[in-house]
Amino acid sequence: MRSRSVFVAIACLALCSTAGYGLNMLETAGPIGAQQVGVTFGFGVGLTDLSGAGVWYLAPQGRLTIGLHDRLDLGAQFGWRTEVGGTGVQWLGTIVDVKVASIHVPDMYTLAWGAGGGVGLDLLGEGWGVFGQVLFESHSPLLPIFGTYRLVLPFDDVISGSLAFEGYIAAGLRVRLAPIARLLLVVDIYSGLASIGLGLEIAF
Repeated sequence: MRSRSVFVAIACLALCSTAGYGLNMLETAGPIGAQQVGVTFGFGVGLTDLSGAGVWYLAPQGRLTIGLHDRLDLGAQFGWRTEVGGTGVQWLGTIVDVKVASIHVPDMYTLAWGAGGGVGLDLLGEGWGVFGQVLFESHSPLLPIFGTYRLVLPFDDVISGSLAFEGYIAAGLRVRLAPIARLLLVVDIYSGLASIGLGLEIAF
C-alpha cells in the first residue's frame, strides 16, 4: 500500500507538469474499483474555428482516478494546449470530480452520474465553474462504446448576471489492450466545435 501511495504522488506531479485537461473527456462510466488507481495519458487535436480562420491545436491530456469504493471514483485532470506549428503554450486548467456508478452490470453496461468543478480556459469560460454529468459504457466486446453528457455552469456567466448552462457531448470507443490497460478514442463536441482525443488508461 505504501508503494502505491508513492506512485500516486509521483503520478500527480507528473500530470501537473506534462499532462492536461483539454477539450476531450477521456473517462468512461465503469468504476475503477475500490483501492484501485488509474492513470490516463493522451492528447487531443482540434480546430478553434470552422470558418477557415481557425488554427489547429494539440492538447496533451492526463487524468488520475482513485477508486474510493466499488462504485465511487475520485478524479482529477490537468492540461495545456499548444498551437500546431507554434511555440506558445496555454494552460487549460484543472478540474476535480466524483463519479458514482448507479447501475453496473460487469458483462453488459454501466450507467453513472457525477459532478465536479475547477478552473479552465475553454470548458469553464476562462474562470471557475461547476458541472454535472451522465456517463454510459458498454462492456460488450462487439460494441465497446462509451458516451458522456456534461452540463457546465461557468461562474463568469453568473457574475455577469446570466445563468447560461453549456452542454458538452462526448462519445468514443474503448479497446482493451491488457487486463490493466485500455485505449480510449473519443470525439467531443462543445460550443459547436469538435475535437478528437486519444488516451491510454492504465489501472492497478
